[in-house]
Amino acid sequence: MHSLPIETEQEAAVAILFASVLFTGQQLTQAQIEHLSRMLVMSARFRGHSLNDLTRKALSLQAEHGSKKLIEEAAPLVDEEFKETLFAMACEIMTADGKVDEKESEIIAMIAIYLGLSMETMKMILTTYMIRNRWNIQIIERE
Repeated sequence: MHSLPIETEQEAAVAILFASVLFTGQQLTQAQIEHLSRMLVMSARFRGHSLNDLTRKALSLQAEHGSKKLIEEAAPLVDEEFKETLFAMACEIMTADGKVDEKESEIIAMIAIYLGLSMETMKMILTTYMIRNRWNIQIIERE
């Protein structure tokens, strides 16, 4: 039984992506916003859907319910064929700095568990993005 008003796979996926980067309660950086936007625009899975509407709904649900509840209730709405891709998208944004701290590790594991991914698949995807992003240049934003 789902108590959150998430109706489509696209709403669920965007909610999970925002929940992954907002779990600490910090504000999104401009770099994170741009990264998420690029990922969504470049994915055919979101073609024909208003990214602004999906983002507004995800942010509203995130503010009201928090990351854990959002991930728990959104994950079952993701089609089996898209689960690994969505997890890879979450890993990409979570490992943009080439590191994963304890809290990030917890939320990544939670996403994998609720999406029903095996431990082996989770480790393989996460390791790939850790290696890929290890040498990324960090964008420092000024307030």
